[in-house]
Amino acid sequence: MIGREPEIALLSRLVAASRGGQGGAVVLYGEAGIGKSALLAHVADTAAADHLVLRTAGVEAESELPFAALHLLLRPAAHLADRLPATQRQALRRAFREEAGEATDRFLVGLAVLTLLADLAEERPLLCLVDDVQWLDRASLDTLLFAARRLDAEPIAVVFAGRAGAGPALDGFPELRLSALARTDCERLLADRAPDLGVQARERVIEEAEGNPLALLHFAANLSDERRSGEQRTGQVTPLPFRAAEPAGSGRLERSMRAAIQRLPDRSRLLLLVAAADGSGDLSVVLTAAQRLGAGPQDLEPGERADLVEVADGRLRFRHPLIKAAAYHEAPTLRRASAHRALADVLTGDEHADRRAWHLAAAALEPDEELSTVLADTGERARARGAYDAAAAAYERAAQHTADRERRARWLAAAAETTLAVGELGRAAATAEQGCRLTTDPVLLARLAGVRAAVDAERDDPTSAVHTLISAAADVAAVAPPVAASLLATAAGEAWFAGEHGGLRKAADLLTSLGSAVEAHQVPVTAAVRGMERVAAGDPAAGLPLLRAALPAPGLAATSQVAATSAVFSALMTGDDDAAREIAAARVDVCRAQGLVGALPHALQLLTQAQILRGDHADAAESGAEAWRIAQATGQAGRLRHLHGILARLAAIRGDDEECLRLAGHAQGTVQERYGSGWGGGALALLDLGRGRYASAAERAARTLDGPLGHTAIVTFSIADLVEACARLDDRERAAGAFTRFDAWAAASGQAWAAAVAHRCRALLAPHDQAASHYETALELHACGGRPFEQARTQLLYGEWLRRERRRADAAVRLRSAVDLFSGLGATPWAERAERELVAAGGRATRREHGGAVLDALTSQELQVVRLAATGATNRQIGAQLFLSPRTVGSHLYRAYPKLGISSRAELADVVARACPT
Repeated sequence: MIGREPEIALLSRLVAASRGGQGGAVVLYGEAGIGKSALLAHVADTAAADHLVLRTAGVEAESELPFAALHLLLRPAAHLADRLPATQRQALRRAFREEAGEATDRFLVGLAVLTLLADLAEERPLLCLVDDVQWLDRASLDTLLFAARRLDAEPIAVVFAGRAGAGPALDGFPELRLSALARTDCERLLADRAPDLGVQARERVIEEAEGNPLALLHFAANLSDERRSGEQRTGQVTPLPFRAAEPAGSGRLERSMRAAIQRLPDRSRLLLLVAAADGSGDLSVVLTAAQRLGAGPQDLEPGERADLVEVADGRLRFRHPLIKAAAYHEAPTLRRASAHRALADVLTGDEHADRRAWHLAAAALEPDEELSTVLADTGERARARGAYDAAAAAYERAAQHTADRERRARWLAAAAETTLAVGELGRAAATAEQGCRLTTDPVLLARLAGVRAAVDAERDDPTSAVHTLISAAADVAAVAPPVAASLLATAAGEAWFAGEHGGLRKAADLLTSLGSAVEAHQVPVTAAVRGMERVAAGDPAAGLPLLRAALPAPGLAATSQVAATSAVFSALMTGDDDAAREIAAARVDVCRAQGLVGALPHALQLLTQAQILRGDHADAAESGAEAWRIAQATGQAGRLRHLHGILARLAAIRGDDEECLRLAGHAQGTVQERYGSGWGGGALALLDLGRGRYASAAERAARTLDGPLGHTAIVTFSIADLVEACARLDDRERAAGAFTRFDAWAAASGQAWAAAVAHRCRALLAPHDQAASHYETALELHACGGRPFEQARTQLLYGEWLRRERRRADAAVRLRSAVDLFSGLGATPWAERAERELVAAGGRATRREHGGAVLDALTSQELQVVRLAATGATNRQIGAQLFLSPRTVGSHLYRAYPKLGISSRAELADVVARACPT
């Protein structure tokens, strides 16, 4: 390798790090012919002594074939597939069409690949080389990127190589950009590979190639003997034959490649056209198809002599992708179509169905109804394998090949849905709009409306989403009530979090009008929406009973994301934290058992919310961190904003000001009153309250309460914060107005903890001689259980009141209890405040260490791993549950041992048992 010493050094460090157990990935960018593939080959050769090298490359002709590149990469690991956890093994086999079944979670395929590579790396370190990523099928790329981002503890190095602008999917990895060779390096390369060039010819080749190594060699190789020597009869230097008007060296190179193809005999050009159209390199397929067009094996020789292709081990390989492109694009349209048709004719059998379909599509020059159906079937297969981008492309092509407006609209609806699934909002919206203009079918229009609304919601325009959904539901209600009910449930959710009370009322009214026409599983959702509308309208006495009625058994609610969301929402809104936790935990278990990686962050978010409110703060931090990690890895931006707001409350409770401010800011997103901003706004008010910043706390709490999210559960719960802040500021009139809302909700909820908080608020607002009775009643109600953080706050406020009344002994009892409760909850600023009051009351400020303190030094993921390992689970079992590789699990344990003061796995059970006594 000439002129690439810095790049070789960087890649060598990556490979050396993997040899030591530190995995990583890098992206190599550069223009065509700049030497990316040559650099990969050099790295492969130098690493082969101690690494197993796996290679794959994107092929333009296979860019719509799901998992084609991944299948090639994993061939050396096929013998390990049976060792995968059952859900991962099933997902991978379905992705490769080795097993039939329901749609595959695409992220679970990524986890299966990570596990498989990690297993293979146990034998020897791995080097994975992925060339021409700009042509990689999207399913393979997404899967490999998912795995590549989780290699920290694996002896695996990955190098992606592609042309600049390969796509945003590769963002976040270290980049290495290959630039043009320096002039001295160009001279060295030509001296080594074309030593017979004359001085004048060498100067002109260097000028024309502009530092592109492939151009240097190709231009030099295609000079005539006269030009190679540089001797001209006139004594003048004439332009080289590849000189073109365009300034870019790559443009001249492409023209020169086409010229090289055009110099071949006609049948040789035809054979290379078939090979380029095929893309797979399967010599048998190429020759069989070429023979149908009049070319044969003997026509390979001119291409081999010209160094355009090489044949070995039953494979035909172009020397460079630019040569393949030239062989294809040099041919006229009809000849290309004939090549594709010949390939389709020889690709028989179910295993070639997708490849055959795409060749037929490339051969078709006008609408073809039969082909439209074939392509739609291809889309269905891709969708079932979790390859949504490939599915969308197939559906779009199916739509192009039918003249029937309704069929075209149906395929466009499928294309819009699958495009939405990969996050291409603009393409999804445009496809849905196109479909809407073609159909009058209300059910199909409802599907398209669902896509348009989802795009609007993701673009922070929930009002448009609500109106779109309600309008579509009204149109479809008469012919498909369950479809209408589904749309209305979604509209209600969007309206609730957007503060669209009018839209929420319309959705509830329409749902009610459907009556018994909805499906059985939609009945609880209907009740929940009606309850939501009443609560939002300020009538919790009517709304909360409806929400309670919507609560199904946890096992039933856990079967789907919609049912679980509705059930947890209903439980939280009625203050039933235990039910919310039970339902959310059941949903998390379902997601883990079925390998629903994409759905898991939402389930964990629901669980985190319930755990925070129940006072299970350590568990909530663990669940929230896992939810955030997976949501971030799977590109769920909206889910991350929800989680930021929820986790901000935990940061406020533990007194982490900087983290709380950061998370709450992220929760607001681009539109402040959406996603997790209700949680975020409440967290900021709670943080100020805990720090004694009462004016700021009152302002924040009032702003959130008076905003569009004032009716939501977390904002309702935060009214008590506003009351306390206003009482501290002696603004009882403002506090009393807000308290009326909370009092009505608390009475309707029937929850003892809510009644306790209501009495605490009354104590803050009551005349001096009535406060004690309200505090005593509150503590009696707290004894019934629920919301320990609120119980601790009541103990603190009552203790403060008693101290001011000079009842120091009684105050010390309450304050000591508050200190212990806050300490156990990890509520540092609150515990410190209670300690100060305790000292002022004459007590000793010796905070009891809560049982789980020994685990506090662990990161959230280390804590998860430690808890599971303490149950006796193996690294492989833990990895399957947490979607980590076994080696990563082992790495977390290795880092946890010194933090826990132990040296072996056998000691974990005892440590966890002491820290978390039952």
